Amino acid sequence: MAFLQWMEDTSFSDWILTSSEGWPLMLTIHAIGLAIVVGVVFSMNLRILGFYGTIPYTSLNDILRIAWIGILMNVITGFSIFMTQAVSYVTSVPFLTKITFIILGIANLVYTQKVLKREAAAWQAAGAVPRIGYVLAGTSLFFWIVAVITGRLIAYL
Repeated sequence: MAFLQWMEDTSFSDWILTSSEGWPLMLTIHAIGLAIVVGVVFSMNLRILGFYGTIPYTSLNDILRIAWIGILMNVITGFSIFMTQAVSYVTSVPFLTKITFIILGIANLVYTQKVLKREAAAWQAAGAVPRIGYVLAGTSLFFWIVAVITGRLIAYL
């Protein structure tokens, strides 16, 4: 707990909380990063589930590079926001649930990328997605939906 309290007491944390630009800047960048991640990941998953038939499966890995930019933005701003109330966040059920599902979502994304690199051309040629694709897409949607909802609940619970 001493380390968490130290994080809250840093001048950077104080700047985020007390300056007129710190908190709005972090939340704005965090929201943009979230829109990037969720937008790209949802589009990819919906394509795997059969929507957007004109987008080739082989191009999905290319758009996932953009998702990683959003994830990086959210890691940096999320950690910065966390620093401001670290002691209370580590006992917050919505926060811990959010982080758990973000980790699951990122792990799912890494594995999905590996599968796409290995199998997207075969999916394209066959015109069909195997069961693993549906499972990865469905669980990914679930993980990110739970992460977004519990992220919103942090402010209220």
